[in-house]
Amino acid sequence: MNVNDTQRWQRPISSQGGPSRMDILRRRHIVRRAVRDYLDSEGFIEIDAPMLVHGAAPEPAIDSFKIEDRYLISSTEYQLKRLEIGGLHKLYSLTQNFRRGDTGRYRNPEFTMLEWGRTGSKMDQIEADAERLTLAALNALELPLHLPYADGVIDMRAPWERQSVAEAIERATGAAMNDFDLPSCRKAAETAGLEIHKEWAEDRDFLFSLVMDHIQPQLGASRPTFLTDWPDFQTASAAPNEAEPGNASRSELFIGGVEIADGFVGVSDAGVQKELFDKALARRAQEGMSPVDLDGKYLESLRESPFHGAGMALGFDRLVMILTGQTHIGTVLAFAWDET
Repeated sequence: MNVNDTQRWQRPISSQGGPSRMDILRRRHIVRRAVRDYLDSEGFIEIDAPMLVHGAAPEPAIDSFKIEDRYLISSTEYQLKRLEIGGLHKLYSLTQNFRRGDTGRYRNPEFTMLEWGRTGSKMDQIEADAERLTLAALNALELPLHLPYADGVIDMRAPWERQSVAEAIERATGAAMNDFDLPSCRKAAETAGLEIHKEWAEDRDFLFSLVMDHIQPQLGASRPTFLTDWPDFQTASAAPNEAEPGNASRSELFIGGVEIADGFVGVSDAGVQKELFDKALARRAQEGMSPVDLDGKYLESLRESPFHGAGMALGFDRLVMILTGQTHIGTVLAFAWDET
């Protein structure tokens, strides 16, 4: 049934009744305020990042909008790090980001991202931030710690679970990860019952991503989970984990089978960062994607002074989805991509 635009936000989202988009937008505002209150109480400064930047993220998973000689920003990571190198030690941004072709149940090409960083901090402090700001929002909405979501209940009580990527894959598929090499990734895909096309059989990166997509609905299903110790070939910005060669100092938060946040200890050396960027660009070329301009200002700042710190990017829309019981991103936005 077609709905007049003026009725779009007032009618119940579900045909079975329940909250309207207007109700959800009011709750979204409460979540936004709670998140800001937590970060402000911790001594963070909110910054306004530019929407148009000269350099784009080179990862193949991100496709940026090109506007003349600039890009619509897909993440404020590099801007936050430049400011941290410049002497501001606790920063956050809560703003619109843009990624071309990002559509789906949890994706909208224009979305709201919360990013924060702490100079001199390690991943455990950033994970604690994610936990505390989420619980602050939960409390502001007067929600129970055993939170109903989709067809289950999520135990939101702290401390949250931490699990390595290798452990998560082995638990879900029964296949052991041997340094995330090609045979291990292929075996995990096979034991998961995934169809492996001939052109994928020798592509470790693709097979790993295929397996992760398969097990994601199980991650954080009953309890929020930080997934740690990611293989270093899965990131273009995370520092290597010195205690686990071949792994990166990276942590992703999953709640209710939804990826909520991605954090890592930043690369401190400009030369290492440039090598990681070049590898990501080579992967883009391998996958037939167009090249992008790198953020030269960020690399220049790393050459002037090494970066030491950690940060995280949290999908604000997805957090609102979890806290309001929604299963599609469009229902927590004032204007979804097809409504503008």
